Amino acid sequence: MITRGEEWGTSTKRTDADIIINGDIELAQCSIDSRLIVVGGDIAHSLGDPTPPLMGADCTEVPIDALRVLITFRDGTTSSTIASSHVMIGQWLRGRLICISNGGFIGRKNVSPRAHPNDGFFDVMSIQSSMGMQQRIRARHRSVLGTHVPHPLAETRRAKVSEFSAASHAENLTIDGKRIRSWVTVQVEIVPDYWRLLV
Repeated sequence: MITRGEEWGTSTKRTDADIIINGDIELAQCSIDSRLIVVGGDIAHSLGDPTPPLMGADCTEVPIDALRVLITFRDGTTSSTIASSHVMIGQWLRGRLICISNGGFIGRKNVSPRAHPNDGFFDVMSIQSSMGMQQRIRARHRSVLGTHVPHPLAETRRAKVSEFSAASHAENLTIDGKRIRSWVTVQVEIVPDYWRLLV
């Protein structure tokens, strides 16, 4: 886990045992025992979309946090999963919006500009349901540059664990972009230093 003023990562070389993966969903399914090179997705974008190092080339190995997500469904069953990038509740243009982000980006939107994928926290950006449509459109547009916050109807905070309840049966829940249906509550917990990535 990175701390302020500290060098992040260790110098290394790419080997033929290192695995190239494509995006956040694939990263979430990877073993913690492998060294990974992520091409595409939110985590790669939070790292500056680095070019994959060539075989034998000097590079840096960096630890990355994960999100452990526990979902409770309307029928009373539960499911636990690992996410690499984000958990998102609601939507930009109506109702509330809650973005729980590991690296700050959800798609091309920089929803939490101060986030870092290895600081031992996840970042939460939430928009209140009372925000008007024009303000929402402006906030969504400005989020590409991360300039939608601060705003009096947009809250930002950091946490290690949080739980959220569905506001209605129809409220959206997505994990790394995958839609989850029939959910009642979702708990998110940070898991520090979960993966090892090469950049």
